[in-house]
Amino acid sequence: MKALQKTAELRRYRDKALNTGYLFFYSKALATAARLGVFDYIGTGSKSLKELAAAMGTSEHGLELLLDAMVGMGYLSKKGNNYSNTRCGREVFLKGKDLYIGDILRFHATMWEGWNNLEQSVRTGKPARLHNMFQDDKEETRTFIMAMHNTAMGHAERLASLMDLSGDKTLLDIGGGPATYSIFFCKANPRLRATVLDLPGTLEVTKDVVSRFKMSRRITLQEGDYNKDLPKGFDAAFLSHIIHSEGGEANIGLMKRIYDALNPGGKIIIQDFILKSDKTQPSFASAFALCMLLFTEKGRTYSFEEIKGWLEAAGFKSVKWLRRALPRDISIVTAFRS
Repeated sequence: MKALQKTAELRRYRDKALNTGYLFFYSKALATAARLGVFDYIGTGSKSLKELAAAMGTSEHGLELLLDAMVGMGYLSKKGNNYSNTRCGREVFLKGKDLYIGDILRFHATMWEGWNNLEQSVRTGKPARLHNMFQDDKEETRTFIMAMHNTAMGHAERLASLMDLSGDKTLLDIGGGPATYSIFFCKANPRLRATVLDLPGTLEVTKDVVSRFKMSRRITLQEGDYNKDLPKGFDAAFLSHIIHSEGGEANIGLMKRIYDALNPGGKIIIQDFILKSDKTQPSFASAFALCMLLFTEKGRTYSFEEIKGWLEAAGFKSVKWLRRALPRDISIVTAFRS
């Protein structure tokens, strides 16, 4: 009996490893469909293979295989030789929808180039490409920032409902990118005003997002580098996916600057992929550390104990780790200035 159980366990383990090896089939196919504009060309109606191939400038043979794969994965519907977006697909794959993810899917193609060099980065400990927050090319900057907006839209409203900012008047959104979280924090707290601090190229994109949500009067955009200086006089500071881009020493310095930027009693909210003490779980967080190896000099994901140490060294009190079932095991650390 024990031998049979051991064999079954071994087979499950082996199958899991094999299936993980094949997962890139799905991710690359979906990213390619997004880059080719498959979902937008189909739109809200139904299109034949011939119509789509002509409009997209592809071979019918190659496109048919891609479309059928999308149907098999549940992202398109097929009737006869015609293809259409699914009901849910029209909400996430078509531009202009609140839950649109096309930008992040296209950004995955940029990341794919780096991941091809993972072996070399593991051997050398050096990045495959320094992303410089994707500031060197305007189109690449826009793709990156809108990709961050896509991912934030999945839970920004929920996060705003979880964080109590009702007594705060001013929020500093450090490296706030598209300002998605500031937008929803302000929507949830009518008295709140936010300042988004980020690089100039990023803020060109941020301005469009803030305007689209009609928040230009309540959200101020300020050029700056959080590794150099921060404006002062804020009731709360928010960092979303910032610390994983930096090394430990840089993050210690950042926490000290944030402490000085806050008013007495002010709070800091850190959102990130936060690890347990052994740094292996959650699995997405430990895998994401490899992404930082590929694209940053010293970045990685950090454990709660490490983050708590930085905050306490800076003078923060009442450090807490909040886990609220957010996507990809994202979690929150909060603390207060004395």
